[in-house]
Amino acid sequence: MTGCTKPIAQRPLPARWGWLLVLLAVAQYQAQAQDATPAPPAVPDSVNNQLTARHVRVPGSTFYVRPAAGYGPEESLNGLAKPGGALLEVMRVPGANFLKVRQLIVQQYLAERGARVHTQRELTFNGYPAVFGAGESLEPGQNLMVLAFGDTATIALVFGLYPDQDAAAETELREMLLGGWYDPRGQVPPLELAPFVISLAGTPYRLQQVQPDEKRYVFGASPAAAADSFATRFTVQVLSPTAPAQARQHLQALAQAATTPGATLQSQERQLPATGGWNYEVRGTSTWRGRRYSFYQAIKTDEEATLILHGVAFQAPLATPAPRTGTTSKGKPVAKPPVAPPDPVAGFERVAATLRMKR
Repeated sequence: MTGCTKPIAQRPLPARWGWLLVLLAVAQYQAQAQDATPAPPAVPDSVNNQLTARHVRVPGSTFYVRPAAGYGPEESLNGLAKPGGALLEVMRVPGANFLKVRQLIVQQYLAERGARVHTQRELTFNGYPAVFGAGESLEPGQNLMVLAFGDTATIALVFGLYPDQDAAAETELREMLLGGWYDPRGQVPPLELAPFVISLAGTPYRLQQVQPDEKRYVFGASPAAAADSFATRFTVQVLSPTAPAQARQHLQALAQAATTPGATLQSQERQLPATGGWNYEVRGTSTWRGRRYSFYQAIKTDEEATLILHGVAFQAPLATPAPRTGTTSKGKPVAKPPVAPPDPVAGFERVAATLRMKR
């Protein structure tokens, strides 16, 4: 039996054929993997969803989705995110007429800026005229899908961003978008609508008041903190990008405005490390209406805004504290030293460390 007449299984293969078989095996594996990933759901002419127990509200909105596994709230935006880069974000544009722009809304985010639109289709979404589009994102290596709907008074936009070639994420996001439910009368907690992120975990502080004209947010430990001049509280104010020197003047003006004329105002300032911006803090003491208080101020800047945090903690009025008594092992009462209250200035500093603009 010569080499030419040997069965194929017995013939030695050229080296390049071995590589060819490897490539064929890889291609077959990829094809099987693609077959295992369900195709994205088709865009129907009409979507009429009902709110179920599986639906959760997307933070910062009144849009509800059935989140796929792995998606959780993303504090730096009004949406949900999954490790690996996929995310869902909701944006509402009040006072806008959707009917006038529905033909252009998807192009604004995809085609008009050079990205290629793969699909665009008009539909009815839970009774609202809507349009769904998908294509390449402006972010390299990312794809974007957009569900836009509304009426003559508002526009709602739901975005799904995912890595290119991630078919599983594409399917998950499309199912969440098209399976969503919108509550036009729902209320969003004001802090979720703030343009910044701040962590209040482990603190007694809650948002008590929003002063929209000055873009100032008042945080206190009780509902009366916003109106009580002597309550321990802090405010966060959002300014347009401000030069460091001007921002420092703003801090000084806040401290001087809360200082009784003729009283001593003492402060220490320092610049803190920052990435892509400017970070500055001030600690001090002053007197207001006969009460001494400590204050903490912080400045955080980036290319989008300047954030000003200003916290005050007044000392209690002078009084003779009643001694705390206990019992010794022999049953005789003994005075207990008073328990030192938490340092509110240290609390302000911890909160300030979490403060940043949403992306």
